[in-house]
Amino acid sequence: MLEARSSLEIAPSAAGMQDAETTEYQVTCCLYRQGDDLLSLIIQINQLIKVVQKHRGASMGVLAGDESFTKDLDTLQQHMARRLAMLECFARSTGGLLSDRDKQNLHLAWATIRHDWQDDNVSDNFELHTHLIEQLQVMLVSLAKKLEQPFSADPEAGEALAGGDTAYPRHFKKIEMLNFIARQLPDMIEQLAKVRGLSVYAASIGSVDFYNDRKLRFLLQCTREQSDKLRGQAERINEQLAGGFSALQAFKNIELKLLYLLNTVEQDVLSGLDISTGSQQYFTLATEIIDVYWKVVSDGLLQVRQWQQEDLDDWLRQ
Repeated sequence: MLEARSSLEIAPSAAGMQDAETTEYQVTCCLYRQGDDLLSLIIQINQLIKVVQKHRGASMGVLAGDESFTKDLDTLQQHMARRLAMLECFARSTGGLLSDRDKQNLHLAWATIRHDWQDDNVSDNFELHTHLIEQLQVMLVSLAKKLEQPFSADPEAGEALAGGDTAYPRHFKKIEMLNFIARQLPDMIEQLAKVRGLSVYAASIGSVDFYNDRKLRFLLQCTREQSDKLRGQAERINEQLAGGFSALQAFKNIELKLLYLLNTVEQDVLSGLDISTGSQQYFTLATEIIDVYWKVVSDGLLQVRQWQQEDLDDWLRQ
């Protein structure tokens, strides 16, 4: 009787422990999958931003009367519609990480840009595109903020997952990386994309008015300042990753092209004389630089994904 009673008392306890362990695995699995969902949405939003920025530059060329951008513009409009549809599909499968209101605002902003854009003045066209990009950037920062959260809610486990006994915890590295690739670099890219659009417009009509002259001068100043800050931040992250961050070399490789672009805009577009550089030249050169920065963003996201996997591996070793 005593043995039977003991077995009855032990069984519920073991079952309770097993249920708790199963729940813990389920929670960890959900956290890991949410991280993957966040990364997927960030990638889709980055692609959308890239298309909208190109569309702004090409449409400004067409509004200035440069028909060489017409074919590119038609292609970009098709890409934009497909990218929006794809983002919505991703959003539906990620449990409300993007709200219905966010999605509706994006569709409304794009519909406003697309509707009778040929009748827009260049300032309205520029601002409508910029407003849509700002909406996407707000979403990007919000999703990146969610990714900054520790992998485990358990303080002791969180301390271990932060990187163990390394000199600089992995969790802090991830926060710095996300700030770099989801805030600082996208801001730099947008400044350059604005320079691209305004330079294309000016080169297409052969002159620049006072309003766009002031805007370009401000953007050139901001871009130079931001470039110096980004280089310093890339060096810091590169040290944290023991020389394994591709951004630093990418920045060095693109530095001369960036300086050439900024100097050419300043000395040609803003000279007050006839503009000698063609609109397609400005578009192509700026796009080459912007694409390098987008590649750095992609590499940074791959690093974040690797850290997610390392966090899971560390948790399983607890």
